[in-house]
Order: sequence, then C-alpha cells, then structure tokens
Amino acid sequence: MEVYIRTDQSGEPYDSGSYCALQACKNLNINVKKYKIVYSLQNYDIENLIVGTVSDIKEILDQNGIEVEPLDYPSELKQFLGREIWKSTLFDVIKNIEEPIFVKPVYETKRFSGTVLEKSDDAVKLGGSLTDIDVWCSKTVKFVSEWRLWVLHGEIVALTPYRGKWDIFPDTGILKKAVSLFKSAPSAYALDFAITDKNETLLVEFSDAYGLQSMGLDPNLYLKILTARWKELVSNVK
Repeated sequence: MEVYIRTDQSGEPYDSGSYCALQACKNLNINVKKYKIVYSLQNYDIENLIVGTVSDIKEILDQNGIEVEPLDYPSELKQFLGREIWKSTLFDVIKNIEEPIFVKPVYETKRFSGTVLEKSDDAVKLGGSLTDIDVWCSKTVKFVSEWRLWVLHGEIVALTPYRGKWDIFPDTGILKKAVSLFKSAPSAYALDFAITDKNETLLVEFSDAYGLQSMGLDPNLYLKILTARWKELVSNVK
C-alpha cells in the first residue's frame, strides 16, 4: 500500500491530518506520494489511501462511483442528541427565524460552518452569494466542553478534547452505550460528544473516518483508522 498525502505549495503537509499521516508513514515505513492538487494525480490506484481535504477525498470517491450518504445524526443514536434536529432549506430557515437556531449544510459542507442564526439579518454570517441548499437545523444548547470519541471496528480506541474546558469530561457510560447501539456503523468513525451547562452528555454529531482531522491522536492509530474506512469504501470498486 502507498499513501497519497496532500502538501502545500512549498511541499510541506497541507494540514494537521496530512502531517500526522506523514509521521505515521515514516514510523511504519510506508511509501508516500505527495500531491498538491487532487486533479493532478496520474495513474492513481483507488486501493491506495489518500489523505487530504474532504473535497479531495470526495472527488476521488466520485470519480470511482462511490457515494457516501451524509450521516450526521444516525437514527440509532437519536436518544443521545437531547435536542430537536430536523432538515430544512436555508432560505426557509432565514425567512422564519423566531428564536436562535443552529444551521449547517447537509451536503455542501464547505459552503459554511455550523452557525447560530438569531435573526434573518444574521445570514450575512454565512458569506455572500447564498443559495437555497439543504441544511440541518437544531435548537441551540450551551456546550461547555466537547470531545471526539474514536471508534475502530466497533471498539472505542481514543477520546480527545477539541473545544471548551478540558477538565469537564463526558459520561463514559453514555459513550459506551452509544457505540454499542450503533449497529449500522462503518468500520471506523468518530462521535463528537459535548457536556452542557446542565452537565448533560449529548451527542453533537457523527463523523465519517474518511475525512477526519487528527486532533492530537497518535499518528499510527490515526493512519489505522483512515486506512480501515478507506478499504471499506473502495472494497467493491473493480
């Protein structure tokens, strides 16, 4: 196996995930091929792992007819959300804001980051040239600490903090229960959990392993997680 890793124009790792994957490849003596633009890849073998932006990875998947349905809020895990979440369209949300609402794209994840809108004029937060895309919506909850739970082949392998207070921990019993109930889960993924100002441990969202950043994870484990999911995604490509 070779690993294709994105770099910036100077040849350095493009982001933290690329850097972490490169370190793991060095540790494990895995051959690395660097690229700067995904469209420049020539004679790329889909069986080789690619580490880059989510857009890069989706481009390669699209080229090979692999469609990955967004699964931000798996039905098996609804009991852990602790808040109402629904699908709508961006323009419908903007026209009907009556109370603060959190919105994020369903498919076009690069269009804007998850944002709280309090009034219609807040649409300016989302940038210019808005189009009416599908969005996830939820009522707002105050999170004081957020953690990423890493899962590989049904086993919890790591828990890393990524936002808020580092010394406020999630309820590990809830984390274990969520993983045990997620029967339709892919081979590798992450669940983001948060602790609220009321000391509730709630699921923030599911994240598919193919596009995850490292967030301080051990490099070798990070590469193992990416590789497991990639092999699963490309297993049926001829």
